Amino acid sequence: MKEVDKMKFTFKTKHSTGQYRAFFPNNHHIKLNKKQIGSIDDKFPHKIRLMIKKEDIMEDGNPNCSWKWITLKKESISVQEAKDFLQTNIEKICEQYILHQLEN
Repeated sequence: MKEVDKMKFTFKTKHSTGQYRAFFPNNHHIKLNKKQIGSIDDKFPHKIRLMIKKEDIMEDGNPNCSWKWITLKKESISVQEAKDFLQTNIEKICEQYILHQLEN
């Protein structure tokens, strides 16, 4: 059994709080092995952003960071559709990119 077959993305939504919560969007985090690797936009069209390791440390002119944000071309009608897309394509994503995991 491949290691990718065991992997599964998990998701955590942090709702805005406080008196002005209506002015701020919710945060939808994408996690792998309990570590954050990306996010899903709260507003339509729901875009998926992932943190990936750079191939060359100077590819974006910033030698202080070993990873960068990318946005997938897929735009979803709902957050649930974006989550389903990620679960369906986890193998392709993990083969194509080296995902950067943030320590919580």
